[in-house]
Amino acid sequence: MGGKLAIALLAVSMTTPWCASPLRAQALTQGCAGRCPVVPPLLVLALNELSFGAVFPGIPSSVSVHDPRKAGLFQIQGPAGACVRVELILPSALAAAHGALLPVRFGPGDGFADFSRGRPPRGLLFDPHTPVIGGLGPNGRLYVRIGGTVLPGLPQAGGEYRATIFLTVYDLGS
Repeated sequence: MGGKLAIALLAVSMTTPWCASPLRAQALTQGCAGRCPVVPPLLVLALNELSFGAVFPGIPSSVSVHDPRKAGLFQIQGPAGACVRVELILPSALAAAHGALLPVRFGPGDGFADFSRGRPPRGLLFDPHTPVIGGLGPNGRLYVRIGGTVLPGLPQAGGEYRATIFLTVYDLGS
């Protein structure tokens, strides 16, 4: 095959095809100025695309959530200690421009919520098909990593395959 395979990440319903772009929650309305506490908005950045690189027909290829170059990486920022719920909508296949499909699978250990972005990362492995709830770290950040496995068939058409991952973050309060 030889073509580059990548998953384009989508953060809070906005595509970030070539660079990270910040997304913010709604601003404070005028009607509650002075009566409601001002809560800083959450900010979500897509920092790294999930990339499988070159794959070969009939040979599954996996990317670990701990791979610093190939794993997908989101950064969620907000008030330190804020409780958030993160949900992912995952594709079942990657698609090439010419219409060919490449099945992709996300298993129970393909999500990682990293509260430190330390070396080694400290956090929680999770199934990306289920929501994860946690608090933003003392620095007000949570990093979500995603890995997966592509399952090329015999034969599998060559080319670049892409899909979109949707990430939604809910502020559950402090």
